[in-house]
Amino acid sequence: MRYLVIGSGPAGISAAEEIRKEDPESPITMITADPHPACSPVMLTYWVSGRYPRESLFFRDVESWAAAHQVDLRCGVTVTAIDVHRQAAKLSAGDDITYDRLLIATGAVPVIPPIPGIRTGGVYTFRTFADAEGILTSRKEMENVCVMGGGFIGIKLACHLRDRGLQVSVIEKEPRLASRIFDQRASDIVRKQLRRHGLCVETGAGISEILNRNGWVSGVRLEDGRIFPAQILVAAVGVRPNTAFVDPSLAATREGIPVDERMETGVPHVYAAGDAATTLDSLTSLPCNNAIWPAATRQGRVAGANMAGRRRAYVHNFSLNALYLDGLQVTTAGHPCEPEGDGVRVFQQGEGNDYRKMVLKSDALIGFILIGDPSPAALLLNRMKRGDILSDPAEWFARSRRTPVGSLGNMGFRHGALWQRSAKATYKYERLDAAADQP
Repeated sequence: MRYLVIGSGPAGISAAEEIRKEDPESPITMITADPHPACSPVMLTYWVSGRYPRESLFFRDVESWAAAHQVDLRCGVTVTAIDVHRQAAKLSAGDDITYDRLLIATGAVPVIPPIPGIRTGGVYTFRTFADAEGILTSRKEMENVCVMGGGFIGIKLACHLRDRGLQVSVIEKEPRLASRIFDQRASDIVRKQLRRHGLCVETGAGISEILNRNGWVSGVRLEDGRIFPAQILVAAVGVRPNTAFVDPSLAATREGIPVDERMETGVPHVYAAGDAATTLDSLTSLPCNNAIWPAATRQGRVAGANMAGRRRAYVHNFSLNALYLDGLQVTTAGHPCEPEGDGVRVFQQGEGNDYRKMVLKSDALIGFILIGDPSPAALLLNRMKRGDILSDPAEWFARSRRTPVGSLGNMGFRHGALWQRSAKATYKYERLDAAADQP
């Protein structure tokens, strides 16, 4: 059996490991355009703070990993086309490689908004090691950084760049930060917290032009005419699946390549996982692109096992995000922004920076937001996975507060980096091995 894995992120690495568990001898080839394979985008934001060594970026030592798992790893090579009828992939060097089982785990590429000046020197996306390195090293004299986009990555990046002593502005066009995972109240709490800690945060403010001096970024002009200085602009407005090269028969859309619960596409023996795949949300049964680290890891394992002849299904597929912002712990899961009506009930409580929200559909939990006290998270995730009926949300919150604090990792949702409560009730970052995840 000839296995071909395209991509060296969490989905591709996890799939190769699972294949090797089931099939100790057959050849595995991994093709990746990334010259720095197994680099964790989760850890990139921490690394730019200057408090973590370069080694912390990589969730596998790929040279020793490839040798131990007998993987033919080819870095800096791009797949330009896939011919599913010939079962062959065309490479950037012009040659072809054939396969019996194929996994497409090519991740996502940043969205580049069509704003005047977007190609100016000093404009970076934030997805790869090269992006992060360019941001930190391209200008010796750097005081002001502008982050375009107030989503999950944009907020974290802004906090860590500020930790380096830089003046950072976050410009978000939507009325609220992280609009996919925050409601307005959560956004307001986070925005005030970030401002208290020295960040300039603007919501409902679009950038109309990127200004430059001698071909390099000098600032941004907002749609209302205000100008913010910047020597570096980071475009963090979102990503899209990296699937432009795939065969039309794979039916790739803006949301990725559709797969079933086995992570197999509509073409036999071709699989997809991670940010490149479209799966079904287990809470709504609707197609979704669950572009988060733990989902990619679990999807890769399921795909790898099935490529090697097992029969596994991918379950518990919904969004989960957790971040720690200047003393404020934030956890969201599922669909916390669904409006009331049509069988949906919303329960909210809290004051100040302490906020709890549950969204229920037909009395089953489909989403929550926790800001401040994270203790209900593990219990709520369990209830969400099981589809339990929660007739009294207030009682569930009270009961969960009497439950010892658990790690989100223990719920099968380990990130490249999470925080856990220490004995003194402070927080610390802890590297967690993605291999500890279970599907």
